Amino acid sequence: MYIDGINAERAGSAGFRTMVGRYSRRKRDRFWEIDFLRGVCVLLMVFDHFMYCLWDVMPDINNMLGTSLFSEWRRTAMRYWSWEVRVTVRMVVIFTFFILSGISCTLTRGNFRRCIPLALVAWGITEVTGVIDDNFIDGAHILFGVIHMIACGVFMYALLDNAVSAVVPLFGKGRRARKAENILRYFPGAVGVGFLIFFFVYCADLSFEGGAHFVSHIAADGDLSENLFRAVFVYLNDLNGFEFERYSADYFPLLPYAAAILAGGIIGRAYYHTAAKYTLMPLDGAWNKGFCFLGRHSAVIFVAHMVVIPVLMGLFALMTSIF
Repeated sequence: MYIDGINAERAGSAGFRTMVGRYSRRKRDRFWEIDFLRGVCVLLMVFDHFMYCLWDVMPDINNMLGTSLFSEWRRTAMRYWSWEVRVTVRMVVIFTFFILSGISCTLTRGNFRRCIPLALVAWGITEVTGVIDDNFIDGAHILFGVIHMIACGVFMYALLDNAVSAVVPLFGKGRRARKAENILRYFPGAVGVGFLIFFFVYCADLSFEGGAHFVSHIAADGDLSENLFRAVFVYLNDLNGFEFERYSADYFPLLPYAAAILAGGIIGRAYYHTAAKYTLMPLDGAWNKGFCFLGRHSAVIFVAHMVVIPVLMGLFALMTSIF
């Protein structure tokens, strides 16, 4: 019985090693749980934007076309938007998404290449929304939104991680050098945690009144151009009448969000650069394929949905005005 137990344990271990080998030999070493969580986040973000369009964008479309499409849903959408549960869930979702972005930064050395297309997309969003704001829908302009912030966050991670790569050769070779490198690779994540501590100590409080949100300690006490520049880095309070949301329909300052991307690197290094990264592999299966598909294409879906949803609403309204 004892020998049979040992043999069964060895067979199980061998089977697990075989699965790990198949998993790790894929052309792109993807982890289903990252894609799954990212897919859930993107789906919730798309729904959130759909509800926003119902109460804020659709009335402008109806005014332009003389229609009343979805007008009866506007009040429901407005209640949803101010719902405390929705505000809190949104906070959890966006921080989960940004932490996942930080984890992904640890799984590639091509972060400089990743941030370039993101920066180009962010620039395009600013230019296109500026045209829309000037000619069609007031308040549509996005000066510094989520894509801008993610591009900056990935760039910051790449900069810090490459600084570590430049320092590592100074330790020479051997076991001590490898140990030093493993420790130094946590540097970008440690910087992110430091920024988060700084943010919550000196810049803002987390309030749960009316749903989780940040209350800034920093007053907007400069002129408009100065406040717009400062607001890119951190939330400014509106005691003096300044609200960055008036100038950017989508707004995610570097603190705390880019800091969350950097901090995600700690999880990436601690979990996905050890043998523990295969722990959840046996749970992978057909049940998660839909969300994983969304997660694998999250960047395209996120950018596209901001255009597709209002365009589809406009087309439906146009069809109702014609027919």
